[in-house]
Amino acid sequence: MHEAVSITRQLVAIPSVNPMGKGLTGPMYTERNMALYIQDFLADVGIRAELFGADAERPNLVAFIDAGKSHTIMLEAHMDTVSEEQMTIAPFDPVIREGLLYGRGSCDTKASLATYLYAIRRIIQEGKSLQHNVVLAFVKDEEYSFSGARELVARGIKADYAVVGEPTELNLIYAHKGLCRFFIHTDGLSCHSSMPWNGESAIYKMASILQGVEAYAKSLSKLTHPVLGQATASIGRITGGQTVNTVPALCSVELDNRLLPGMTLQDILKGLKPYLGDPSGYRIEEPYLLAMGVENAIDAKHLKALVDACELEGIHPTLQTAHYATDAAIYQEAGIPCVVFGPGSIAQAHTANEHIDITQIEKASDIIFRLLTT
Repeated sequence: MHEAVSITRQLVAIPSVNPMGKGLTGPMYTERNMALYIQDFLADVGIRAELFGADAERPNLVAFIDAGKSHTIMLEAHMDTVSEEQMTIAPFDPVIREGLLYGRGSCDTKASLATYLYAIRRIIQEGKSLQHNVVLAFVKDEEYSFSGARELVARGIKADYAVVGEPTELNLIYAHKGLCRFFIHTDGLSCHSSMPWNGESAIYKMASILQGVEAYAKSLSKLTHPVLGQATASIGRITGGQTVNTVPALCSVELDNRLLPGMTLQDILKGLKPYLGDPSGYRIEEPYLLAMGVENAIDAKHLKALVDACELEGIHPTLQTAHYATDAAIYQEAGIPCVVFGPGSIAQAHTANEHIDITQIEKASDIIFRLLTT
């Protein structure tokens, strides 16, 4: 078995489910065990990696390899996964069948992480010379609020460019949409449901807000980008009420906005609020996630460097765009150009039987090796 595949299996066997703002805790809902595994892996090859972050139970991990070069590449991947619930396979039993490795996070994005570890260990074991300084960055909380990437930027991370690991089928994502998520609340007055005239239903008040958001979402078809298409908005969750026999005092919806490069929070609110009616009838929370859209020139040097590494391994990638957002949005805004790249297909990310073609893991590992040594 290829060592990168073996590393991927070991990572998949370590649960690192993102609690997604639900307050879930315990060994299942932490990146800490992943970080400790990676820290030990790097220590075995003589690389010191540091845990850091505001939450010790959900840390980030970073290492700097000084090759004495003037140029630094950051290899970044997130350690968290989406929920294991509703999966049709054993989520943390990384079996291989017919050339496919199954398990939660196998595709998104523990295989990308494994390719970095494999490439670094191979370089050290074979006595190869790095042609660049390397930052290895493994972050928490990409799936919910990008807080790990933000903590890395706040720490003052520097690099000439970054490879952000995501399943791209060994193609290069040079532009993708941004992301803004926030809550809208309506307030009511609770009372016993047998006498609803004594209260006011927050859920009923939310009905007109839902219609307003739907109208706003339809209006976004007018906002388009030459390669990314239109901006979008969608309500993904709604909560409200305490018991069936209580008039609800609070109702909340969670809004997901997909942004085009250049769009800001101010642009969203300016477009949204006219559809929501009287401002006294609702409250909009500050976003818990705001990440700008990513766009690179297709002839950028960092894209060419990765294309060249791919071609040395017989892979001829295409330059693509994506509707989803990644940690690249945070680094790009901080002045670090990014390319999104990795093994696996986004079509398998978050699925009930998440899996990845092991040949892509092997090839991606060789590409990262080439990138760092040529």
